[in-house]
Amino acid sequence: MLNVFALIGTTCFYFIYLVKGWLLRKQGITVNLLGDKHRSREKYFEIVLRALTGFGGAIQFVAPFLFERNSTSWGYLGVFLIYLGVLLFLIAVKAMGLNWRAGFNEEQKTNLVTTGIYQLSRNPAFVAFDLLYIGFAFVFPNFLMILTALTAVLLFDLQIRGEEKFLLKTFGERYRQYQTTVRRYF
Repeated sequence: MLNVFALIGTTCFYFIYLVKGWLLRKQGITVNLLGDKHRSREKYFEIVLRALTGFGGAIQFVAPFLFERNSTSWGYLGVFLIYLGVLLFLIAVKAMGLNWRAGFNEEQKTNLVTTGIYQLSRNPAFVAFDLLYIGFAFVFPNFLMILTALTAVLLFDLQIRGEEKFLLKTFGERYRQYQTTVRRYF
């Protein structure tokens, strides 16, 4: 049963991701900006991040069919984390409205969102991704899932730090003040 719940959870998560992206594209907004950089270091990092998240999503969809599940309480904790990630992701992308993107680009205009869930965390969508990956590592505790989760958490943190530099440059003192009142994660 954990397999089914994990599969439904990941399906819901990526359904939200794809629908939100589709709705923004219908408004003429480019959503996936990962790898759009002109500076090579950031561009290559974001290409790796894009590849990992694609691989991570694919492995999450096949995990219930390929890997042995953890039937202990840790497996149930993993399913809880997956669904907590789904809920948090839904709340985060809804709060971002037309400003939600994967990555950043200086040419594309955006607004600083500091309301709703963003009053509690500067990066709730990334926290949701972390919960999803960690949840899968608990449900299917094997080398590949654990390595994927650890790598994803590390790469997401590096992406957040890069986005923070962009936000400081774009919004200046307003973002700096936001940083002092709201934590990076929770």
